[in-house]
Amino acid sequence: MKKVMLVAAALCLLAGCAHVPVGTAGDVTVERGVSYLQKAVGEERYHLACRASDGSSCPVHATGHVFAGFFIATAIGDQLSPAERQRISGRMDEEERQGVWGYMPYAPVDADDTAFVLRTYRMLGRSVASDSLLRFYDKKARAFTTFDGRGAAALVYEPTATGNFGIHPEVNANIFTLLADTTLSSLINEELILQSQTPQGWWRSYFYPGRYYATYMNLQLLCQTGRGRDAREKGIAFLHASQNRNGSWDGMYDTAFALNSLAACGLFGDAFQRGITWLATQQKADGSWRDADTPIWEYTYSDHPLVIWRAYDTDGMVITALAVKALRSAIKNQNAARAVR
Repeated sequence: MKKVMLVAAALCLLAGCAHVPVGTAGDVTVERGVSYLQKAVGEERYHLACRASDGSSCPVHATGHVFAGFFIATAIGDQLSPAERQRISGRMDEEERQGVWGYMPYAPVDADDTAFVLRTYRMLGRSVASDSLLRFYDKKARAFTTFDGRGAAALVYEPTATGNFGIHPEVNANIFTLLADTTLSSLINEELILQSQTPQGWWRSYFYPGRYYATYMNLQLLCQTGRGRDAREKGIAFLHASQNRNGSWDGMYDTAFALNSLAACGLFGDAFQRGITWLATQQKADGSWRDADTPIWEYTYSDHPLVIWRAYDTDGMVITALAVKALRSAIKNQNAARAVR
């Protein structure tokens, strides 16, 4: 039966269908992606590779479980078995340091990974407070530094070794999303969100290359909270204007982030459907999506000489999670539309 469904999917895609049919290829594509992620969680191999720009050893290679775990939980948290949920949350428990986390057990603690962990706990059903993030809060700037502060903090867009200790827009968007439905929601700085958006509509990012990661983080926040109507509309207009003719955006990651941005705002029109159709064609035989050459994040370790650490999703953990999340949103929307007919 699954072979028949896959053949139907291929014919549909070749014929230029507007979307992948629910109950046929869409369900099978998602099922294979979910199985791939579940297997990775069971084997505890949901990590990222790291390479240094000068060829030296990168000390955080084959780590980043809390980062990847967040995206997996976002995509399939409701489909994980109790044992699988425990593997993800248990790993995070082991890496906790007085209520905060770093990218890996021996890396400095940071606000971004701490927010990822706290958001993951909530998705997995654990009630947790967000107060531990206050150690990174700069009252004067009304924003969060990524690492423990070193003097006056300022908003930084251009990566440098010194700039790592500033305020970074995409990190704050992550934190603000966590705080949105808590007693700390008053700390959301809408002015910072607006300041970080470009005239073209996309949001600037410090650690995460490209135009779509920070755009996803900010649109998710704004559409979830109903804030920043003009900024939302500008961001959505950018997504529509920057889509390629084949339905993709700049690359596979960009496509997945763009699709999840549209889904977060409840936009399932032609742009979304064309993107989903293209994304479905990129799945590998093992159920994963892969883009091993695109860096997930970049960290400037040294300015002189310039050394940049770059993380790569060689096993397709993050991109598969993002693709599955987008496809599940498509199927949920199509099912809802059919239910009201």
